[in-house]
Amino acid sequence: MLAPDLPSAAPAAPLPGSPAAPSGANPVIDTAAASASTTASTTASALLTVLDSNVWIDILVFDDPDSRPIRTALETGTLAAVIDPACLYELDRVLDYPQFARFALDKAAALATTLRLACLLDAAPPAPPIDGGMAGAAAAMPLPSTPPLPRCSDRDDQKFLELAARSGARWLVTKDKALLKLARRFTRDFACRIDRPGDFVAAALSPPEARPGQPD
Repeated sequence: MLAPDLPSAAPAAPLPGSPAAPSGANPVIDTAAASASTTASTTASALLTVLDSNVWIDILVFDDPDSRPIRTALETGTLAAVIDPACLYELDRVLDYPQFARFALDKAAALATTLRLACLLDAAPPAPPIDGGMAGAAAAMPLPSTPPLPRCSDRDDQKFLELAARSGARWLVTKDKALLKLARRFTRDFACRIDRPGDFVAAALSPPEARPGQPD
């Protein structure tokens, strides 16, 4: 979920080569067409990652310094972000928040940039069971080897755990405290780390010699 305290910053300028924005200020997202036309670089060497909505906002609206290297890595193909219709619809809704009105944000362009930088997955199949209950009737017979998903205290953020688990992402990047509290367990059960943008950049995108834990 988007953090309530928003930084005061200029809106992010589109990078050279960005596609023209779709017409209309409040577009209806055609996820089927977007999935067919997405051109995100998902090479074998790219690090597969899920970005929470607050990180996308930092990239698309605030050009936040902690998230700037993430956008650069997406542009160059070093990083491959995945998103699904549920997460995309949340971003579409968040971009309409009144606190963004002062930025004169081009919402259509922001969504087009998201679909250019991320790989849109199809609607989710049945998710692993959620700890303490089932994700739905279809989850009543999970695979024996599938660990249960931890239950996020913020229900709106459960979908990011589900996307990370089903996509095989190596990292979930978020600023949400409810998700960050689950980092240790999620890493253990799904081999997927949960980190803040700055910590993710330091651990995954910095030169190897500058990464935490490396000898001097």
